[in-house]
Amino acid sequence: MTKLTIAGLVSWFIGGLLFGFQALEAVVRSQGDLAWKNLTLMDVINKNHFDWIAGMPEGIVHITLQYIVTMPLYILLFCIGALLFILNAFMSKL
Repeated sequence: MTKLTIAGLVSWFIGGLLFGFQALEAVVRSQGDLAWKNLTLMDVINKNHFDWIAGMPEGIVHITLQYIVTMPLYILLFCIGALLFILNAFMSKL
């Protein structure tokens, strides 16, 4: 196993744990009714660190960065894991 494969597996594992804990919290907090609250990158890191995104001119880069920062963290970790697996596939061919 290469370092990229291990990093991808770790990213998927952490994303799965995060998804499981969020699902468990949603069930426990709502006493049976599923009230899901997504954890985003802006919730983990202070919002002041992302003020530079708001200062960017409107365009595809601004929209993409805004989407990445506000998407659920477990989906972001799954996507990073998949990207690392794809990168490993290309790097192993070299």
